[in-house]
Amino acid sequence: MKIVYFGNNLFSSCLKYLLSEGHDILRVYKNSSARNSSIIDNVCANNCIPLHSHKPSESELKQLIILGAEMFIIAEYSYLLPITNVKYAINIHPTLLPAGRGPTPLPYLIKHPEFSGISIQKVTKDFDCGDIILQSQLALSANETLTTLMIKVHLESAKLLQCFFGNAEKYYSDARPQINASYWPRTEVSERILDFKMPISDIDEKVKCFGHMGLLIKLDQALWTATHIETISYEAVLQPGHVAFEDQSLLAVYAKDGIVCIHKSSLSQVPD
Repeated sequence: MKIVYFGNNLFSSCLKYLLSEGHDILRVYKNSSARNSSIIDNVCANNCIPLHSHKPSESELKQLIILGAEMFIIAEYSYLLPITNVKYAINIHPTLLPAGRGPTPLPYLIKHPEFSGISIQKVTKDFDCGDIILQSQLALSANETLTTLMIKVHLESAKLLQCFFGNAEKYYSDARPQINASYWPRTEVSERILDFKMPISDIDEKVKCFGHMGLLIKLDQALWTATHIETISYEAVLQPGHVAFEDQSLLAVYAKDGIVCIHKSSLSQVPD
């Protein structure tokens, strides 16, 4: 089948699956962030697939349909596509819709694991609102983090796509409408701020939800992001924010009721 693919690294397993099954990928569109598209970049380069980072116009998509495109697959793509007459237009979303519509649902799932899963739904004129084609649930462990959840989503999404291709026409025609949907707004930067006055339990929750994105920490009057943080409960002998230990690779800082260990290799300064 001739397919146009829209997406970034999180669901790149789906693009790899399509290629392994011999589908003809006419073109790939990615979001502009290089940080989130490195896998897509490599896959396209290695398979001589045209790769674009601009938002496609309606006429551009119609031209691809004229060239034989039968399916549009959207997987972690930031632009809303114009509606066309392509035979199949599907979106892959990392929650059990209708729960968890929105652009950054994964951090929410750490606190709401009952909605964890993968949904394949039809593309409509609004994000995440199309009829549900297929779903699979993801079990979350007690110590699940954003990082481990991303890996599960990456692997399971390709399995669900494979199931869809087992009988695409039937699954597509049998899709069911979404009822009683919920929307989870984009994660605010303020939610990622680490305050050393917090209890260790609250800091642990932030690390689980946002560690992969990077927590925001103020050090020496500058703002930094840190992606590798460990914590321990410990009776503080100095006030929160005071340094307990520091060498060339590690910075340990007292919190309200413990110590936060920051690996310096994961630190990057936020530009002013």
